[in-house]
Amino acid sequence: MTRLGIVSDSHDRGVWLERWLKKCQREKYDAVFHLGDYDSDARWLEKRLELPVFSVAGNCDLFSDRPRMARAAFGAHRLLAVHGHLQDVKYGYDRLSYYAEEQGATIALFGHTHRAYAGFVGGVMLVNPGALMDGCYAELILDGNRAEPYLKNLKED
Repeated sequence: MTRLGIVSDSHDRGVWLERWLKKCQREKYDAVFHLGDYDSDARWLEKRLELPVFSVAGNCDLFSDRPRMARAAFGAHRLLAVHGHLQDVKYGYDRLSYYAEEQGATIALFGHTHRAYAGFVGGVMLVNPGALMDGCYAELILDGNRAEPYLKNLKED
């Protein structure tokens, strides 16, 4: 079983980053994804977590050297991580779903909208953790061929 922690849109909110760091340490995730909008927050997490941190640049990361897309594989699952602005996710999820399929992904992680979402579009599971600046995050549990997303809020933990 693989447990992933997912955040996006942290926007330099130190209090939520500190809480997220403690949550990651407590939950012992196998990896963490930061889906953009404040590259410096992703770098901050990388320095403090002793686990893989996958991160991509968002629309607010104008001068970032981070990639705009990352791929990862965990067992049978192929994940695509993007911020979502280049796939116009504020106007619908079809374009992201097609892009994920083109990249060979069965799960696409994205942010940008600041609205949490987990569901299927076409044959692709889409997961948006919401905005960490509002305390939102997601957990993704991968077990064999199963993938179970959980949308959560640090305010309720």
